[in-house]
Amino acid sequence: MSNIPDTTPPNELGPPVEFKSTAGEQPANQAAEIQCRQFMGIVPAKTIVYEAIVGRADRILMDFTAQGVASQVEVDGVWQALPALDRQSGEMMLWVFKTLAHLNPQDRVNQQVGEFTAAFGKEVRKCHFTSAGTQTGERVIIKLISKKGKFDSLSDLGIRDSLVDVYKRLSGRHEDDKNKQVTSGMVVIAAPPSGGGLSTVWDYALRATDRFMRDFVCFETPDMNETHIENIKVAIVDPDNGKSLAESIAAAELQQIDVYLVPQLAADKATLERLCYEVNTESKQVFVSVRATDGIDALLTLRGFGVAPDMLAKAVNGVLHMRLCRRLCESCKQLFQPTPQYLQQIGLPSHVPVLYQQGQPVPDEEGVMPAPCTACLGRGFVGRIGIFELTEITEPLRQALMTEPDPDPDKLRQLSTQQGNLSSIKEGIGLVAKGITSMEELQRAMGV
Repeated sequence: MSNIPDTTPPNELGPPVEFKSTAGEQPANQAAEIQCRQFMGIVPAKTIVYEAIVGRADRILMDFTAQGVASQVEVDGVWQALPALDRQSGEMMLWVFKTLAHLNPQDRVNQQVGEFTAAFGKEVRKCHFTSAGTQTGERVIIKLISKKGKFDSLSDLGIRDSLVDVYKRLSGRHEDDKNKQVTSGMVVIAAPPSGGGLSTVWDYALRATDRFMRDFVCFETPDMNETHIENIKVAIVDPDNGKSLAESIAAAELQQIDVYLVPQLAADKATLERLCYEVNTESKQVFVSVRATDGIDALLTLRGFGVAPDMLAKAVNGVLHMRLCRRLCESCKQLFQPTPQYLQQIGLPSHVPVLYQQGQPVPDEEGVMPAPCTACLGRGFVGRIGIFELTEITEPLRQALMTEPDPDPDKLRQLSTQQGNLSSIKEGIGLVAKGITSMEELQRAMGV
């Protein structure tokens, strides 16, 4: 055995991932990159980012403790564990990430936020880095953002064409008949409280509007950074250093704004009252986004802000709610013949011939399991699709929202269904019938 020490530069070890420091001036970025390339922490840093990119992960979660580092990656909304790292390797890896992002590696307590980029071949990801101290050490989340979005439009997200037509009409854009356009009123964009999707559906819902024909202004607080859409102006409002959101919206009235936007609307009575005023008195259009389990829950969430029920009911025209579920892998999904009892149980017609489920690997005669599917890496799913629920506010629904002192959510859902609005579960079962997802995945996504 040779006693000659290995002089291979650290950056040439491990997977072929290249990091770029992007948060500072060019000399500082170059200095940070050189430091990291010469440090052995670059190897575990490259390895975990490589695993994330190859595995199609959207986020990396790392919990640093005195014993080591427990890591997970989020793929299509589901967290999956990675092999644990020893403490020394983890500390060196964290130093690399913080140095690339121009953060303080010695600060293990305060929240730190930064970014850098990582490239593996043609795959390039902007890495949004967040760290904060915990009772047992430190938690780090790295969000991997592709330069090209995963979707091109609402339809690409999975919404049915008939729902797109209704949404466009409610949002002031109807391509076939301009007389059907609704150019005033409030449209609520919603997604579940847990899990992702709200930023995605907000983005694509606004892209489907007529923002090139009317003046759209989005009011955001500094922590939001939610809206980056061509021809939509963003007004940053910092309540700690000036006017509140409600005051800023009122002050903008002379700017001839056609459409007011407020993403991630918090329990802010004054702002919601102001937005209702813009609709009911000034005939403006308003878009807001909130976290809610479905369309009815979104309406009751807004009503819970304390505004007068009649004011809100008169303003709202509809709620577009989306939750995400995973798509079955087209390469390995397996069909099965459901029994009539099973079809009745899940609410499908008895004549549905086959359904699909996640691929179930079967060992050969010698008990050897087959190699994992190369398309999904053995997960059974590739990508996600939106389950959309569009709650159009008909007059009976409006009256119920306006007059009921303490509305029963289930009764409102029943009324909504009677008015022709399909629930999320009904929309999801349609995806099951088409073989796009499985019943088990739908139940997981719905939390039932």
